[in-house]
Amino acid sequence: MSELLHLDGIDLLGMLPQAVQIVTTFSAGVCSASTQPEAARALLAFMTSPETAAAKRRQGMEPAGATR
Repeated sequence: MSELLHLDGIDLLGMLPQAVQIVTTFSAGVCSASTQPEAARALLAFMTSPETAAAKRRQGMEPAGATR
């Protein structure tokens, strides 16, 4: 969905059928050698917070743990 959302000439009518959907799961972590581990943890906490759900959906993505 996120790849198609911003293409000219495409009208989205709904989600693709489950059988042809490709789900990409993103993950992140803090490197043990990080010079700013608390800043990295704060960024990850923000990126996974409920406050970012609307922005993710606007880009055609589903927040982690979201149900349809």
